Amino acid sequence: MTTLVLEEKDYSQKALALYKKLGDVFFWRDLDEKQKNDISAKTDILIVRLAHKIDKKWLDKMPNLKAVVSNTTGLNHLDLAEMKKRKIKVISLKGRVSFLKNVTATAEETLGLILALARNIPWAFDDVKNGHWNRDKWKGHQMLGKKLGLLGCGRLGKIMAKYGRALGMEVMACDPHVSNKSMKKSGIQKTDMKNLFHKADVLTVHVSLEKDTENLVREKYFRMMKPSAYFINTSRGEIIDERALLDALKEKQIAGAGLDVMQNEVENKHLPGNKLIDYTKNNSNLIILPHLGGAAYEAMHITEEFVANIAYKIFCK
Repeated sequence: MTTLVLEEKDYSQKALALYKKLGDVFFWRDLDEKQKNDISAKTDILIVRLAHKIDKKWLDKMPNLKAVVSNTTGLNHLDLAEMKKRKIKVISLKGRVSFLKNVTATAEETLGLILALARNIPWAFDDVKNGHWNRDKWKGHQMLGKKLGLLGCGRLGKIMAKYGRALGMEVMACDPHVSNKSMKKSGIQKTDMKNLFHKADVLTVHVSLEKDTENLVREKYFRMMKPSAYFINTSRGEIIDERALLDALKEKQIAGAGLDVMQNEVENKHLPGNKLIDYTKNNSNLIILPHLGGAAYEAMHITEEFVANIAYKIFCK
């Protein structure tokens, strides 16, 4: 079998060793244009992360493709309908709840964004680099006694609840798929979306991108938030109305926001003329990161090895 790896930087050697047991392994970056066409035509397994949108254009070049492997829970970078039509297997982390309980990287980054915003860490550091030592200018807020609101209370939401309680926060969550009993066991108060946005001092998003969650967080919800509240999204950019978030920041409807994800970020299509990114250049209450949630060495390696094992078991016969 032929395996093609689109993003090989720091890829788990253990995972690659499994693919090599199945046959030849090629790295996209090492190929010239002719080789790319030739290897694509005979590729059986395509390994991706998040840099490419694998759509019909890609799939047309790979008539022999049997599986797409992505060590991600979100799959909006894959044309799932087209893959289903072509009977191409999709091997990912979606739905792998038991395994993912020990993958905490995204929750840890979410906590980092909360503290960075509340304590003005990025801007205070920039100020020091510019030769200033202004303690009064960058006073922030402690989390003890504040309300942490979780939009989504699955794996990441429950991890965030632990972190929130460790900081002495009161934790509440909105998730129609999680029972009140289950939330209570995790020390979480179940509430509805309206109440969540009204009461949270920090609101974090942990829902997967589906048809019913696209543009879920829009203007009316930002208007419900406290002017002292912080909004964090480490899920998928398409879940929020970015224009409404920008307006909320400009109009001081909220105190600040932290984003690890943006709309149309695959292949960097979101960068030219992005108004949220432009806003960060002259304001000190919005942090944007390049989708670093799962980008911890440990998390990437164990997830790459997990999906590689699944692929190996399927194709080693």
